[in-house]
Amino acid sequence: MRRIALLTLWMVASVLATFAQVSYTFTTLDVPGSSFTRAHGINVQGDIVGLFATNGGHGFLLHKGTYSTIDFPGATFTSARGINSSGTITGGYVDSNGVNHGYILAGGTFASFDFPGATFTDAYGINNAGDIVGDYLDGAGADHGFLLKNGTFSSFDAPGAMNTGAKGVNDARTISGTGSSAGGVDSGFLLKNGSFSSIAFPGAVSTDVFKLSNTNQIVGFYTDTSGVIHGFTRTCAGYQTLDFRGSTLTRALGVNVLGSIVGDYVDASGHDHGFLARPSSELN
Repeated sequence: MRRIALLTLWMVASVLATFAQVSYTFTTLDVPGSSFTRAHGINVQGDIVGLFATNGGHGFLLHKGTYSTIDFPGATFTSARGINSSGTITGGYVDSNGVNHGYILAGGTFASFDFPGATFTDAYGINNAGDIVGDYLDGAGADHGFLLKNGTFSSFDAPGAMNTGAKGVNDARTISGTGSSAGGVDSGFLLKNGSFSSIAFPGAVSTDVFKLSNTNQIVGFYTDTSGVIHGFTRTCAGYQTLDFRGSTLTRALGVNVLGSIVGDYVDASGHDHGFLARPSSELN
């Protein structure tokens, strides 16, 4: 009887493990002429935003196969990190005095914002209601997460973390992000209705959680016991590693409701590229 029970458990575990593995088709994303490309966000239409380097750092939008540059007026550096279904973009920029601010780009118009009293503000995620999440530094240099909702900021810190960064927010206002301990170990979290839950890739030394979709699919990256960084996704079926073939490092940074994932990878020559990973279910 015990042997049958153990065999049944093994079969169930095998089925679940098989179900959790989704087949992805990876495509490299490189802004023409850039020395560095990183994809940060993707919306349901497949529009992708991110960061590239050519004589400084610039944001980009990839729309229907065409790249366009995003630069906050007068900025020395701009990154685009989040985009919602209406095409509204959020990210961060550095002004001529070297100060980092958050911004929103809607209908071709930029607007800057800062957490009150912060010395540094950066934005990462935006949902379809226009809620924005990110992180800020207070006067003492501590890093905190924030939610900007209907023009009002709220601050939060992951339990036990010395530093907290919010990376994504979905339409249910569930927030994803990462907290860092005093020893520098990163741990992912979800914040839903005021309650935190921990996200840790099994067996990893550290886990960084970035975006989440409206189906609660999570993406991020983890460090294994050999110090290698891998991308990952987590769905209701479990965790799955995402590695761009031949890469030395892969990070999954954005996901849409269809399960398409964007991020970046480093090739064998040490060059950083963006990527798009589309699940087989979307391609069929």
